[in-house]
Amino acid sequence: MCFKRVFLFFLLFLSTLYAQAFNKAEKQWISENPVVSISMLNNFEPFSYELRNKHKGFSLDVLKIVEEISGLKFKVETTRWSDALSKFKENKVDVIADISFTEERTKYAAYTSAYYEIPTFIFGLKSNKEYKNNDSLIGKTIAVTRSTFYVKQLKELGMKVLELDTSFEKAQAVVTGKADYFLASYTTGQKAISDNTFYTLQVLGEFTAIKKEDLRFATHKENSILRDILEKSLKRIEPEEFSYLAKKWINNNRFDSQIDFTEEEVAFIRANPIVKYSEVNWKPLSIIEDNKMKGIMGEYLDLVAQRTGLKFEFVPSKSWPYVLEQFKEGKIDLVPGVGSSPQEKQLGLISNRYAKYPFVIVTDDRYTYLESLMDLKDAVVAVPKSYTSYNFIVKNYPEMNLLITEDIPEALIAVENGKADAFVGHIATSLYYISELHLKNLKVAGTTIFDIEHHYLIQKDMPVLLSIINKAFNSISLQERKDINANWIQTTVVEKKIDYKLVFLVFFSFIIILAVFVYRQNILKKYNERLKDSYADIESIMNSTMEAILITENRKCIEVNDSAVKLFGYSSKEEMIGQDLLNFIAKDYRKLVKSKITATVKEPYELEILTAKGKNIQTLGKGANLKLSGKNVRISSIIDITDIKSKERLLIEQSKMAALGEMIGHIAHQWRQPLSVITVVATSWEVYDELGTLDKKKVLEEGKLILSNAKYLSQTIDDFRQFIKGENSSSRFNVKDLIGNLTRLVNPSIQNEQITLVLNNSIDRELLGGQNNLLQALINIINNSIDALKQQKNEKFIFLDVKENEDKKVQIIIKDNAGGIDKNIIDKIFEPYFTTKHQSQGTGLGLYMTYSIIEKANASIKVENCDYIYNKKKYKGVTFTITFQ
Repeated sequence: MCFKRVFLFFLLFLSTLYAQAFNKAEKQWISENPVVSISMLNNFEPFSYELRNKHKGFSLDVLKIVEEISGLKFKVETTRWSDALSKFKENKVDVIADISFTEERTKYAAYTSAYYEIPTFIFGLKSNKEYKNNDSLIGKTIAVTRSTFYVKQLKELGMKVLELDTSFEKAQAVVTGKADYFLASYTTGQKAISDNTFYTLQVLGEFTAIKKEDLRFATHKENSILRDILEKSLKRIEPEEFSYLAKKWINNNRFDSQIDFTEEEVAFIRANPIVKYSEVNWKPLSIIEDNKMKGIMGEYLDLVAQRTGLKFEFVPSKSWPYVLEQFKEGKIDLVPGVGSSPQEKQLGLISNRYAKYPFVIVTDDRYTYLESLMDLKDAVVAVPKSYTSYNFIVKNYPEMNLLITEDIPEALIAVENGKADAFVGHIATSLYYISELHLKNLKVAGTTIFDIEHHYLIQKDMPVLLSIINKAFNSISLQERKDINANWIQTTVVEKKIDYKLVFLVFFSFIIILAVFVYRQNILKKYNERLKDSYADIESIMNSTMEAILITENRKCIEVNDSAVKLFGYSSKEEMIGQDLLNFIAKDYRKLVKSKITATVKEPYELEILTAKGKNIQTLGKGANLKLSGKNVRISSIIDITDIKSKERLLIEQSKMAALGEMIGHIAHQWRQPLSVITVVATSWEVYDELGTLDKKKVLEEGKLILSNAKYLSQTIDDFRQFIKGENSSSRFNVKDLIGNLTRLVNPSIQNEQITLVLNNSIDRELLGGQNNLLQALINIINNSIDALKQQKNEKFIFLDVKENEDKKVQIIIKDNAGGIDKNIIDKIFEPYFTTKHQSQGTGLGLYMTYSIIEKANASIKVENCDYIYNKKKYKGVTFTITFQ
């Protein structure tokens, strides 16, 4: 009851503070806009950065406090600075973090007060003898973060500015001679040097010619009420809280200054800089790769190395007994993964405990929650022979029915397959293999009374090393321990009844996590290095081709060749690198490109690109998705086809005119009849008038005949006019109208050759593709059939069917009885200038144009020979099938 009162009082106190903080309008705004989007950086350590796909840093912690005070929820989008600023300017996010004040930005941004200030430092080559002070930078090329607040000021000071996206690129620019110096905060600059082994670089001094980088939040200028809410929230943060965060993230970056080593310990480190150790694969605790230990124990070993200055050298071992044998023989100094059993303590010195994990019980869905192993007294438990879990069960539960296996995977698979009811083992290794083996039916159903502790085993004659390592362990914070576990173990939902003891253990120890473990390796840096090497190797090849080549990762451009720079009208590669691929694509074609870049290798397709000057250029593009040095990238090649398209348009017109000329000849013959009827009727009226027999009724009846024939002639003219007129291939049309226009246009040619047209169309649907262009494509197909049927003396048929297939897609099927196409050439009939149509000769343009038109209409065409029966007679011909998407 007392706790409830205190809790209610605490809630009342918080609500009172909240009421004092915000006015009525601000409260209303918060209630109406509970979620606010914010753009933050992913590479600005230690303020805002991503490590192993997890966002962290000083600025994020400040934002979380603002979130608690204001009641707002922030939807964070992380990216690099230039993209973050662009998103903010384009109103894609409500707030931007870590922005510095400039007068120019006040045109679109409303700032809060600064929550931290960072001095800017100058970095350059160690061999640089020219640097004396800030004036030494005048006339030099300075690499800076793209769109940073002091770019304009540097130029005004007489410096040349090279804008880049990452600290790595800035440091690399100095190493490769593209820049003389680079500017960064002390922490980000030093990290770029150490992470990428740019040891020829060093910090030269603070750059005082500009103001310190003041970190602020900013909203859009018109949204001052949100800025006021953020400002009030920041002012509510106690100075002690800011001091704590600064100490946590900024002032603790140099680990070697955290530990107070004795003179004896310092002397030991200098005299013994390398410590040899050995271990075997015990995933995810220890993962042996490339003669180095990774995993949970590997991360602890890296922390000890950072904080002591010791270097740990891995000595391979083929088995766990062999590790202990090498230790006994003095071939290694340390074993990083022993427990605290009496047997292990006899071998050497045992360090303080650096980690502790429970043994867990893994089952399938037959169990919900297990209090202890006693709940499995009638069950079969799978355990690997001679493992710690096996020894534990044999000693404490001798009556347990065991299924002995060779290793952990075999034991877990036995549970998955129903050969055993449960598995008992280390939580981290259990969850790792559940994930790696994709054992979706297994879960952690409970814990045992046994916990396994992890210590270092150190040679007995090295007590000073023991003291050094214990001090390093003591310097590791709870947050760091939690982060290490979180990197290798992730939480999942486990069926269980409420167990407050277990909840307490999970929440306060940060170690016991009932989870489905997702194993992943932290080798991003290695992949980046390989990728850079690959780019260096292929750069000369890329620049030797006339095609524009762009390499993108997640649509972001990471490399281009010289032809791409020229085609897109940019002055340098740097202007293109970092941009979204869609920035280079004309607006109407971006949806098409989005659909193409998700696929693997595809046929070339036409698109329009957008140059730096806003000009659209017709091109042919092709791309492939592949893995390059461990990264998923897309390589796109683009070639200018403006001249080709001009020639193609000419070919289309030539093809159309050829078809038109042939039809006009046939239609001229058909027009003779209606013209003769009109002439005869008009002449008869004159005769009737002279004879005095002309009457009104007769004139009206014969006038209808004239009108009918005139309408026929007019309709024919309209059909020709529409056919000749150009049209956008993306316009919509009715398939029923299309077929009607088609039959009117081709009927004269068909009738002239005494061919029977069998039409079957019950479809009345709208499609996308442009009716006039499709008319030309269909006419080309029918004209080919007419040409082929000219050679035939027997019955001549052309079948025109319009229907829906099983997928409800509209199909137009044109079939004849002209004998088919030679199987040796049927695959070539859509090639340009292939002149054999069936067994007739032609220009070779018709079917090539047909294929091109249908492809642009988002449809497909298929040709095949066919045998069929019509009116109880057997015929052979060719079938063209057009399917609309």
